[in-house]
Amino acid sequence: MLVTELYTGPRYNLYAMVINNSCIVQAYIDSLEEKQLTQLFSLFNRILEHGPPTNDRKFKNLGDNIYELKTYSGVRILCFFGGSFLRNTLILTHGFDKGGDKQLRREKEKAIAWLEDYSENAEIVEI
Repeated sequence: MLVTELYTGPRYNLYAMVINNSCIVQAYIDSLEEKQLTQLFSLFNRILEHGPPTNDRKFKNLGDNIYELKTYSGVRILCFFGGSFLRNTLILTHGFDKGGDKQLRREKEKAIAWLEDYSENAEIVEI
């Protein structure tokens, strides 16, 4: 599984999955409105400076080593920790707008599959 660097900070880094030569989370971020972007980048900056939030209204453990970054405007980005391959790093898988439990389960299943692939075949690329 390929990953690429999105943002680096003094304490933490944010990387993203590259699937079929495309960074899906970056495409999702590019589609957001200004208010959503402001909230998301505020959360990103907090992570880069201090690490993942302890507040589960911003950073929630969904189980199976998958986590959810959340904003009040409904932006959801799933992620997992980089592990020994990329220490102090969150790997962002993909983003979606807030939905119901059924949608969250489907999105989590995608993230789990990507985490398993990452654990077996991690490689860093620039896109």
